[in-house]
Amino acid sequence: MEGSSHPLSLKVMRISRPTVASAWEPFFSSSPSFSSRSTASIMSLQGDKPLHGHPKTLRDLTHATELLTLPSSFGAIQLGETFSSCLCVNNESPVHVEGVTLRVEIQTATSKILIGEFGGPQLRLGVGDTLENVVSHEIKELGQHVLACTVSYRSLPGQVHQSSADSAHDPAVQSFRKFYKFAVTNPLSVKTKVHTPRSPTALLSREERERVFLEVHIQNVTQEALWFERIHFECSEGWMAHDTSTVLSKSSEQPESVFGGCSALMQPQDMRQYIYILTPAQVPPFPVNHPPGAVIPLGRLDISWRSSFGEPGRLLTSTLSRRIPQPQQAPASALPPHLQRAAASGSPHPQSPQLPPERSGTPPLPYRPASPFRGRTIGGPASPRPQSPGPGASSSVTNLNQTFAAPQSPPDIEVDFVVRFVPRDEIRLELPFRIACTVTVSCSIPTARAHQDRSISLIVQHIQPPVLAPAPKSAPVRAAFSPRLPSSGFSTPPGTPVSTRVNLNQASIQQKLMESPRQLFSGIREGEPEQTEGVLLPPPVADSASNGVNSGPLAVVFLGPSAIMLPPMRMRVPEGQADNAGVGPVKVIASQDLELSFLALREGIVKVGGIRIFLHEDRWAEPGQQYDGPDNMKTAAELRTLSDIAEVWVQT
Repeated sequence: MEGSSHPLSLKVMRISRPTVASAWEPFFSSSPSFSSRSTASIMSLQGDKPLHGHPKTLRDLTHATELLTLPSSFGAIQLGETFSSCLCVNNESPVHVEGVTLRVEIQTATSKILIGEFGGPQLRLGVGDTLENVVSHEIKELGQHVLACTVSYRSLPGQVHQSSADSAHDPAVQSFRKFYKFAVTNPLSVKTKVHTPRSPTALLSREERERVFLEVHIQNVTQEALWFERIHFECSEGWMAHDTSTVLSKSSEQPESVFGGCSALMQPQDMRQYIYILTPAQVPPFPVNHPPGAVIPLGRLDISWRSSFGEPGRLLTSTLSRRIPQPQQAPASALPPHLQRAAASGSPHPQSPQLPPERSGTPPLPYRPASPFRGRTIGGPASPRPQSPGPGASSSVTNLNQTFAAPQSPPDIEVDFVVRFVPRDEIRLELPFRIACTVTVSCSIPTARAHQDRSISLIVQHIQPPVLAPAPKSAPVRAAFSPRLPSSGFSTPPGTPVSTRVNLNQASIQQKLMESPRQLFSGIREGEPEQTEGVLLPPPVADSASNGVNSGPLAVVFLGPSAIMLPPMRMRVPEGQADNAGVGPVKVIASQDLELSFLALREGIVKVGGIRIFLHEDRWAEPGQQYDGPDNMKTAAELRTLSDIAEVWVQT
């Protein structure tokens, strides 16, 4: 209440719903009269009938009575609730007061909102009269809030004029202000996680690879239970959402949430998880490469609930987004800086003993028949044991692929490969099946050639993992001074020279052959590149270094030729964009459908195999004319390699 300096006083009271008074209902075991009275109460543990839909437990019963109580304090205000307050301006002076005006504002750290203005210059407040009004405001921000109330009136005759900011223009107008502070807390804790497809088969589907899985965790952080009326996800522009927590009702065949009915009540500190599957409204024909660090808006959550006695609450979250991760940086070295500089310089330690380098021109040492080290290879280090294949066991295919020098692909040509259909229900053991695929090419056409056609030809090559045969075991090498076996009665035929000297070159070759297992591949001979209409291609074998450990015999093999040459795709700028082309090049996209044939050799879950896509021809020509000569043709440039295009279940 304002002091005697002003004839008016201001009172502010928060309007909140009452609560049910609680009282314990005792248990009477020896008094039949009191026991019957207690049994008649619906909230008693002695009731002979359970509550509707639930049994009586200590958690469900709150020992409520028929009495209502008002809150004794200001209470807590949660984000999303509606703040309501009653304001009363009382005339406590013995005379009438004219020009009474009440102005109410809500002030936060970032905004100032006018929520009500009452009275005016024509309002006259008599002796003992009251100006009473109710204001409401939906809380949308967290933190400290201030309810600022300003009361202005015309001064009474003989009253001492006090200077105020509002009466600067009129000395006869007096005013005073009142501030009421309160804090707003968050009733819910909302956490999100964004997941994207990562499996190779999902990345080869246009619909699957563009999907985004949004995981939402909602927790009740208040001290009372909340009844959720509605949880809806509002998609951003260009997205469609599917709520996985909704199912079709058996009675009405309408979608309803699994958290409806009695499950809509969330107790304090309880948590729920929701998953929304987001799909683009229009699936792009070519995958979009987002730059690292880009933020993609997904949508917002609209949550509505009611607290005790139906107090409404509504929360609209900020825009939930997906952030493209930054490229991973190399881990910091554990070496001190001075050791890093020494290692980078490459100079050896001055006091470290170094082996002298081998000189290729140095002749080998003379051969001594009586030397005990006759089994050692002269002129180089000792070779590994023939029984143990060395690290170069699978180097034959790797070296072959490395020796095949394919030309560099043009930087403006990008290729995408998708799987349209896999007959999963029709795949049987040792029966051929086909997989429908689509190859999409994106290229740039400069402005200077906007009226020309660009012809691009591709070659699709099957690749399968290498199958390594086990290395043959050689006979054990007899030691130099092992005891001789007794003679068996057989002797060396006369005239056969007996020599213990071994041809070093032949022994080295045999050692390498024993260390390097053969490649077992039915499509092409080892070490021979593949030729398709005069184009030299690498063998249809995947790089063993990139595929890791060999998985054993092939489970699925391709049928037909290992390389398929696709018809040329003519790329041209659309007619509407050819004349209006700007300075930069125009992106043009074209697609080509094809089918790949396979044969399953093993039952169960198996991998089909991979492909390589090569650029065969890239030519320019005027519309209706022949293409350029071979000088502008770029052949056998590798554009993309896929290790596996599908995983299928093979039935017997």
